[in-house]
Amino acid sequence: MATKQEKKEKIRREIIDAAKIYSQDLAGKAFLYVYGDEYFEILFKTNRFTHLTGVKSNLSAGQVYNYAKEGILTTNQFFFDQKHPYANARKKLSCLKRLPELTTNMVCVLKNMQTVTVTYKIGLTNLEFTLGLTENVDKQGNKIDNFFFPMTLRVNDKSVDRSADGEIVDFIFMRDASKSTYTDLIVADADKTIPHCVAHLIDSKFYEEQIR
Repeated sequence: MATKQEKKEKIRREIIDAAKIYSQDLAGKAFLYVYGDEYFEILFKTNRFTHLTGVKSNLSAGQVYNYAKEGILTTNQFFFDQKHPYANARKKLSCLKRLPELTTNMVCVLKNMQTVTVTYKIGLTNLEFTLGLTENVDKQGNKIDNFFFPMTLRVNDKSVDRSADGEIVDFIFMRDASKSTYTDLIVADADKTIPHCVAHLIDSKFYEEQIR
């Protein structure tokens, strides 16, 4: 049986692996999800990474992410407690490494996803794990922009049953976060056409290609 230190070392390696994947596939990119005539945008900010790991740290969220990305995070820089148990972190990290799947595959958009303490306006799920999203607001609750940020990663917690409604995504677009226009179409339902409600956000080439 593994010792506590061996278990913690395993979690350390998992966090490092997840940070490298997050850095390569998600950080610095914006994603546009379109379903019917509705849409929303996600920005995977680096300071949201730590909360998704399921561990607790006295370091800032940015420090944990940077140390993990650089491979220098130590076992003394994070810990477990009643709200952040080892078993939960182990489950979350296996899915955190797969988080890019929510940007490259057909997923389900959940509306008003309820947890014990919070109701998330939007959630994304592949039916194995779910990402709860929060709006970008200031300390007074005023909306700053139209982006949603990742806030919680839930594994097999019946998120679909705890949501008011759910719809399958029709299109997922991607762009560099520093750009203003979505230039890459990652996921598309061949039987659907791109609605004009996102025309101001995406490259006009996508509509030209639909007409051909």
